[in-house]
Amino acid sequence: MPARYSSIVALTVWANAANSARGPRCEPRAEVLQELEKISSAPVAENATVEQVVEPLRNLRVRLPDDLFVHLRYQDAIKERGVEGHLKEMFDEYLVLTMKHPGDPSYLYLFGRALEGRITPQAISTMEEVLKLDPGFVLAHRTLAEIYGSAPFRDRKKESAHRSAFQQACPGSAIPIQPPPQPLAGDFSAAERLLGKDDGKERVVELVHQALQQQAWRMHRTRPFDWYTAEQKKQVVLEAQSAHWRGWSILVRHYRALHQDSKAEQLLSELQDRFEQIHGERNPDLYWTAATALVQLHAEEKHAEKVRETLTQMEKFVAAIPNRRRSAELARFRFKFASRNGR
Repeated sequence: MPARYSSIVALTVWANAANSARGPRCEPRAEVLQELEKISSAPVAENATVEQVVEPLRNLRVRLPDDLFVHLRYQDAIKERGVEGHLKEMFDEYLVLTMKHPGDPSYLYLFGRALEGRITPQAISTMEEVLKLDPGFVLAHRTLAEIYGSAPFRDRKKESAHRSAFQQACPGSAIPIQPPPQPLAGDFSAAERLLGKDDGKERVVELVHQALQQQAWRMHRTRPFDWYTAEQKKQVVLEAQSAHWRGWSILVRHYRALHQDSKAEQLLSELQDRFEQIHGERNPDLYWTAATALVQLHAEEKHAEKVRETLTQMEKFVAAIPNRRRSAELARFRFKFASRNGR
């Protein structure tokens, strides 16, 4: 991306600067706003794909190819609902459009906005280039105020300057807060409450699936963006991986409660295989989460030998990678499970 980005900046250097001073563009024209509101108010199925949600905006963009605010709403929809592939496709779209319209600040702005949250330092450079081409392009001030107001790129002085420039030209317009809130974590509590109950026979599997989807969505909304630190991204991946072990454990208990023992044992065997494939030295937190889930599931069915095997593996792990919290948990497991099973 950086090499292609450089070619865009080079194009703007020699471009005709006659595009400048078009006047402030703060909000969409009334007829465009009406079209956008019609799309946003249309009902959307809960399981609608990104393509289905974006399609009406794509169609409107075909009808109004040069309307800046149609492009903005389209970009917002991709950023709100898309994952890595959709975001890359949007970047490529606006790279092509910018190359087709060299020296046009509107398309350069849209290209820079596609970079925002993805390669944000280059988005900043692009917005500055837009303002060189057209000092009256106030939306570039809005985007820069968003960026400099965000935690990872905070610069109070620059934020204030760009916020003031935008608000003077567009006093009634809002400046979005970046980054947007992360989606909530998956909630397994409803599935856990229905375990063993008649009305949970069909619902538990569905609720676990929904919670895992939500957790995956939370991860996909974090990993592609540079709004978040490497540590935050690592944490959200761990949360998603740990959520799978919680969800799988609920399903094992669900099948047991329904006396579907073959299903429960099959899933538990799959979990045992998954556990053996985790490299504890690379991912100690996930290893411990998986081991904890397994020892509890084995203990609940009084699988004494499996309990002892898992506790022994955990003991070796703690010896290799010392950790006070895990050592204390292992001692509690030894007392609670091993003694119960005659050791």
